[in-house]
Amino acid sequence: MREICEQSEDYARIGAELIRSEKSLHWILETEVSVGFMSSNKAKVSNGKTVFGQCERVPDKYKAFIPYDFLITVYEPNVIDFTSQQVRILLHHELLHCGVNMNAEPTYKVVPHDVEEFNEIIDRYGLDWSE
Repeated sequence: MREICEQSEDYARIGAELIRSEKSLHWILETEVSVGFMSSNKAKVSNGKTVFGQCERVPDKYKAFIPYDFLITVYEPNVIDFTSQQVRILLHHELLHCGVNMNAEPTYKVVPHDVEEFNEIIDRYGLDWSE
């Protein structure tokens, strides 16, 4: 099956709400970083592990076509049984991957996990939030 990705207004709405409400994400508003949200029909697996979502930095050479600094993709077949709270936690997790190096010219980066998960997510929701 061919992967089909679509822009997701639902995920964008939840993401915007998280950016406004979570102190650790306020910098996104303050620096005017733009984040796009997509859903994919693909059931993604990496290194034998189910991938629920993914955050990617949009390379500069694609900015003429993609008007975002970061893209967050949710792999729908892998989250089909998620509650609305689990989707919210997943999007919070993916937004924590967004990062910026504040140099003379700010550059964007994808922030790696603290451990297999972000400490902030573990502290608030537990390591098994997705089960």
